[in-house]
Amino acid sequence: MHFGLVHLFLLPLVFLPKGTIELKLNLFQFPKLFPLFKWITFGGDGFFIIVILVVLGAYLYFKKKTIQNEMIHFAITVIIMGISIYVSKNIAFPHVERPIKFFEHLPQLWNPDDFNIKFRDFLSFPSGHTSSAATLGFFVMRYMSNRWFRGVCYIAILAVGFSRIFLFQHFVIDVFSGVYVGLGCVFLGDWIAYKWGIKTYDQLQKEI
Repeated sequence: MHFGLVHLFLLPLVFLPKGTIELKLNLFQFPKLFPLFKWITFGGDGFFIIVILVVLGAYLYFKKKTIQNEMIHFAITVIIMGISIYVSKNIAFPHVERPIKFFEHLPQLWNPDDFNIKFRDFLSFPSGHTSSAATLGFFVMRYMSNRWFRGVCYIAILAVGFSRIFLFQHFVIDVFSGVYVGLGCVFLGDWIAYKWGIKTYDQLQKEI
């Protein structure tokens, strides 16, 4: 997908020293924005899979497209996503510290107890919420012929990613990498569906 190349323009942010962005743009600095970004971050929660499933099923039904193949394709992609996130965070990089642990000495006025959110110490890389939002976002983009709608979808993925930084849950590199984890899950899901002989929405469109 072209947005995989577009995302490379954000690569320089990864090489900034940790804290350059995270310590300046977060819930402690802008507490009034906490409710907004806590809401945005739900876009990467597991329950959002159900939302996409319902919307996708309704879309295919009204478009009179084959539902079974796409549901299987979606399930394959989601399973790949779950395995990828679990292996990355719990097996490959289990000891990578999150901001609350990495920055041991926070300013005195920064009190985590002031916010209704759980701060974790480890399992930082990659951002699971961003990976999930990217997987679902890039999968949904396949149904969008309008490039502007795709652009909005990509921005939504970035918004979820930034919410993880703002909520002091992840570093920039965790979020940046999470987008590519999601993109990779979609590509792998397409490849497996193709190998299993499942005609996906993309292939059916080409046959029309």
